[in-house]
Amino acid sequence: MKVAVVDRNKARRGITLIVVGVVLVFSLSVYFTPASAGAIFAAPLCGAGSAPDYGFTYDLQQAHWTVNWQNYATENAVIEVDTILDQLNADSIAQTMILILPQEQVGNRVNCAVHFLRYMKLGEPTGERKDNGFVFLIVVEPTRIDVHYGVGLGLPALTAPELTTLNRAAEEAYQTTHSMDQALLTLVQGFDTTARSNYEPLISPTPTPETITLPTLPSGPLGILTICGLLCLGLLLLPFLFWVLTQMARMGITFNPSGSGYRGPGIPFGGGRSGPSMRGGSGSGRSGRGN
Repeated sequence: MKVAVVDRNKARRGITLIVVGVVLVFSLSVYFTPASAGAIFAAPLCGAGSAPDYGFTYDLQQAHWTVNWQNYATENAVIEVDTILDQLNADSIAQTMILILPQEQVGNRVNCAVHFLRYMKLGEPTGERKDNGFVFLIVVEPTRIDVHYGVGLGLPALTAPELTTLNRAAEEAYQTTHSMDQALLTLVQGFDTTARSNYEPLISPTPTPETITLPTLPSGPLGILTICGLLCLGLLLLPFLFWVLTQMARMGITFNPSGSGYRGPGIPFGGGRSGPSMRGGSGSGRSGRGN
């Protein structure tokens, strides 16, 4: 009789565990819908990440100063932006990048701009113009854009009223034309004017050229004798030089005056174009404020 009671109790516990397990599985299946699972495992929104990468995966060296432009602007406009920002960087005024993101990928918009500046390490790390990094963030919404900025510690003269005016001008340009190209050019041209009104180009001091004193020939008969000796030496060297060139031609080695050496059989030397220039931060990434 005791054995029957024990078996009945074990059966009841087993049924209870099965019921609990089924309820738990059902609850989890309801909670972990595809949408909720995607939200849990998705990358953090821009502005919600933390150091060192802040959730970004962009290459630190980019082909253009404008990042993630492909679905929004034309390459011609991006290249025109590069021309302006290249010169600002060359003049050591500001090292500037523009990030374009849809609104669903952005959390705190001010933090997003500042984090991108830090991640890309924009700004000179040392020198008179160190920490001169700058970022514009363009958030794309269904019918408008929202522009924000992040400023490096080395650009204190760029005031919030000036920069906010630039943001509103770009937003208005987009609202009027519905063209990201026009918004980009309005933003960058205005920034170029504002930055140059606050900072002069940093010109590196030019080294004093060294004076080279050329040897002078003696005058009189000794000078004439020296000239004759040099001419005789040149006449003796010409046949030897001709012989060397002949031997090189027989070996298939030709002189390449347009390059930086010679061209052997099937092996090019000298000349040649370098790859496309890349743009990115110089190593600072120290930001002070944003809006």
